[in-house]
Amino acid sequence: MNPIENGTTISLRDIAAILNRRKLQILATFVLTVAAVAAGTLLMPKQYLSQMKVLVKNERADMIVSADRNGGSGSRAEVGEAQINSEIELLSSNNLLQEVVTRCGLERLETAGNSPAAERLPVAIEKAVRRLHSDLKISAVRKADIILVEYAATDPRRAVAVLAQLADSYLVAHLKVHGTPGTFEFFKSQAGRYQHELEDAESRLAAFRQRENIVMLAQQKDAALQKSVEADSALMSADTAIGEYTRRTAGTRAQPRAAEPRVVTQTRTLSNQYSVERLHTMVAELQNRRTQLLAKFRPEDRMVQEADREIADTQAALEQATRITGVEQATDVNPLHQSLEIDLAKQESELSGLQSRRQTLALQAGAYRQQLVKLADATAAHDDLARTQKEAEENYLLYAKKTEEARIAESLDQQKIANVAIAETPTETHLPFKPNVPLNLALGVLLAGFLSLGVAFAAEYFRDTVQQPREIEELTGLPVLATSYGD
Repeated sequence: MNPIENGTTISLRDIAAILNRRKLQILATFVLTVAAVAAGTLLMPKQYLSQMKVLVKNERADMIVSADRNGGSGSRAEVGEAQINSEIELLSSNNLLQEVVTRCGLERLETAGNSPAAERLPVAIEKAVRRLHSDLKISAVRKADIILVEYAATDPRRAVAVLAQLADSYLVAHLKVHGTPGTFEFFKSQAGRYQHELEDAESRLAAFRQRENIVMLAQQKDAALQKSVEADSALMSADTAIGEYTRRTAGTRAQPRAAEPRVVTQTRTLSNQYSVERLHTMVAELQNRRTQLLAKFRPEDRMVQEADREIADTQAALEQATRITGVEQATDVNPLHQSLEIDLAKQESELSGLQSRRQTLALQAGAYRQQLVKLADATAAHDDLARTQKEAEENYLLYAKKTEEARIAESLDQQKIANVAIAETPTETHLPFKPNVPLNLALGVLLAGFLSLGVAFAAEYFRDTVQQPREIEELTGLPVLATSYGD
């Protein structure tokens, strides 16, 4: 029984003895293993690795489709782990890989087995998608906003083509996922609708202002109110002035009645000389006439008697005229009466002017009050139209802004300007990634060494013959005195 089977301690001498006894077996196993590894390495198809790097950034803000007046676009300050993981999931999505498979023709490299002819292409595509998913290595670069994508294929051109198609399809899918298709047409139609509403509201407001003679309602109301207050104040002042002038005119009108219009300025006493002289002349003429009548008629005649009576009457009048004296007086306008008349006329004129002014002020105050009432009545309708116009204007400006944002977003999508960029494009490699001949040979030698030793020790463990005297001593418990080896 060998020491390995007994579980006793194996010394270096025992190991050396085992290696010496099994050297041919160890050598054969080592050579065969190394040869097998070398053959497998040389016969293994060469794999060419191509890689690209995707930079994730936040330079472009995502458009927020909302009617919020303050919300335009959302942006993040830093690229988070969730965002990078989302992009990795998008890169490895089945839809994206299926598009890459169909565009690169990878399904032609797969066999559909015994599937019917109608199902061969879908089966081949599904197998190609699974193989691409397993061959594609997508990982986030540590402490960087970069995603590393690696793909190995037996043809270096195919590896580059697959990654290039993956990059193109990924950019389109990224823009599609983060974009909002149809927003430009939607916001454009809404902007056109609110533009028509704004034009209609402006036309109705302009017609109302023209009909009601309104330019600036608030200023007009303030001006009309101020003018109405001023007119009422002036009317009250006019009423007070009219009352004062009425009382003053009544007093002034009573004063001229006590003062004479004219006053005597000079008095002179005059005799009635002219009448006396005239009467003397008449007496002389009558006496001359009587003398002439006596020459023709007798004294008792009627005509002579009449002449006598006329002479007597004239002499009586002469005596009376001689006794009467005349008084001559000079008069002039009374200045006090004249001044009172002037003051009265002036006061009456001013009173008439005040009354006329009061009538004018009363008309103006009534007109201002009517204008103020009219403006007050038109305020509700005007404010309603103004609010409608302002609301339509705000909505139009909002959707016009949203339309421009959507147009810019679509233009950016068409130019493929996104928050991801291909930082490193895939390039064709000329050195194979697999197999690594030096590494495989080194590993093969290491494996051959372990395998050959393992085979030697296993064979030693399962042998049933005695090779060493020490083994006989261990089996019998008796010392071995001599040994002999035959040919």
